[in-house]
Amino acid sequence: MKRPLTMFERALYFGAGFHVNVMITARISGLLTETQIRHALRRVQEKHAILRCLVVEEDKRPWFVMQENPVPIPIRMIERRHEDDWLDVAMQESLQPFEGSKGPLARLVWVQGKEQSELLLVCSHALCDGRSLVTLLCELLLLCDQPHADIGVRTSMNALEEVFPADVWADRRLQRRIRVKAAAAKFMLRLTRTKPAWTYGRIYRCLWTMDEDVSQKLIANCKKEGTSVFAALSIACMKAFAKVCGPERIRKYEAPVDFRRYLPGLRSDSLFAIAPTIELSLRKLHRIALTKENFWGLARSLKADMAARMEKLNSSVFPLFLGMEQFHDVYDRMAAYAQSKRAGSKVSLSYVGKIDLPQQYAKFRLLDICDISAMMLPTPAHLIAMYSFAGRFHFSLASDESSLPHAEAMEIRNEIMTELHRCVEERPATGALAAGATLAAPAEAS
Repeated sequence: MKRPLTMFERALYFGAGFHVNVMITARISGLLTETQIRHALRRVQEKHAILRCLVVEEDKRPWFVMQENPVPIPIRMIERRHEDDWLDVAMQESLQPFEGSKGPLARLVWVQGKEQSELLLVCSHALCDGRSLVTLLCELLLLCDQPHADIGVRTSMNALEEVFPADVWADRRLQRRIRVKAAAAKFMLRLTRTKPAWTYGRIYRCLWTMDEDVSQKLIANCKKEGTSVFAALSIACMKAFAKVCGPERIRKYEAPVDFRRYLPGLRSDSLFAIAPTIELSLRKLHRIALTKENFWGLARSLKADMAARMEKLNSSVFPLFLGMEQFHDVYDRMAAYAQSKRAGSKVSLSYVGKIDLPQQYAKFRLLDICDISAMMLPTPAHLIAMYSFAGRFHFSLASDESSLPHAEAMEIRNEIMTELHRCVEERPATGALAAGATLAAPAEAS
């Protein structure tokens, strides 16, 4: 069995000088053995077809090719000497591309301590989004605890022909319109001069958490004020960037949308990565960002605006992704054009939501989900990933020194926390980190 990578997957897989990895890190206490972990990885690989594939070049395109005897998902073990050892490991792993021709696009690092350990699950973004990472972690922990647990039947390779609605494929008028538009766009692309790729500074990440008390008050206030948690978090982030960077440097805010809502036939436990985005936009936001405009009014407006944009996405998302499939023959030119455009003028806000995994197992306890993040080379500028676990909100800001100096990232973090503390009528956060926060130091992109 085999299928070609979609254009979306191809753009996220290592090639043409860039790649995107996604990672989830779990901290546990209790008994774990290498035998347990390897067994769990083997069972998970047996279930998910895409984890049994190699990436093979055929007809000038990469293909997922199923292996009868797949290379096992690799595990690397590291001694845990300090509580924050996993931070350096996470940075290294997030920047290390996968060689899909030699093994699966997933790996696990076990930072092994006597009392506590971290499990770092790393995947190519061509396979997984945040929800898929949570699914994999859930299955791994369950199988580590109960080796013979039922994690469901085998999944398919999720080709577009399988997951897109049948009426989309049957719409000949739509298919013809897609081909005409794609042909015109490719013609213009071939006429466009490509410039040298931009170079960027050191990549870094800032990680921090919000106290449980403040987190729960924020959730309660969102319900009371008739808005969503994501809208409130987004307003805080948008105002912080506008205040620190000014209105001209950041011109766009966007958020990925869970594509599964448009694919009712896709299994909830399938690994899936395709994610359209919507722009987060409030008219005159740049003018009011530095004022004391009502926070909750802005959050309600943003929620309504997002709902309207997602409603429109329902009719445009399939033509968008089917249209992308017409560009494989000019992929290298598209990649060169993308790399020649300076990054740093937009902010991506990714909200995974509430991670509802059990914490207590028979043999160990899940203490925390330390991190869920994505990292793109040559720069991730600018990505804020957010989620909640065990009652607390977690944040990760990734960028590079030339797009956003590390010192400015610290100011943005503090402004976000100040805004969120203020909106729940708590004492505003100061320059010090909120309780439980950690930082990842800058690292060279190599």
